[in-house]
Amino acid sequence: MKRVIYFQSGQAKVEYALLLIFLALAVIAAIVLFGAKIKSLYTFTSSKLPAETQIPSTSSTNKILADFRERILAYYQKNGRWPRTFSPYNFTDVRLYPDDWREPVNGLYFSPHGSEVGIANRKGDDYQVYVDDLNGKTLKVYDGWGIWCPVNTTNCYYHTVAPGNEVDINTLVVTRD
Repeated sequence: MKRVIYFQSGQAKVEYALLLIFLALAVIAAIVLFGAKIKSLYTFTSSKLPAETQIPSTSSTNKILADFRERILAYYQKNGRWPRTFSPYNFTDVRLYPDDWREPVNGLYFSPHGSEVGIANRKGDDYQVYVDDLNGKTLKVYDGWGIWCPVNTTNCYYHTVAPGNEVDINTLVVTRD
């Protein structure tokens, strides 16, 4: 007597098809339930950022700058030296998390740097930064350049800390292309 072995490949295919159908129904249900919320959030967010936007930054910039200056001075008073200038220690020395500062705040990148605070415009982003010097002349902060604010003075400087490079940080304007 010969035995015949039957393969159950047909049953496995049916089970696989039922599993795919179940997953498809779950995805469709999620889209039906949450689709309107996602669409309204996307529409709300995109309506807030038109093609070219001027981003108000003076108030938040001054608050962040004051906080960084306080932290750097506190570190100096406690340790008798300035915090380190290289990442991640430039942030961790002053009790900040580097990951919290990887993204721009109102189009600006902030970084503690020894006895200074750097406010930068990074290469490759779509932000443009402008600030007025003390004579009222508007200066463009080119991609990769920055504004340097020493902690032991209220002055800030365009590109490098040097006489004649002083800027009025209250005139800072960020636009988005």
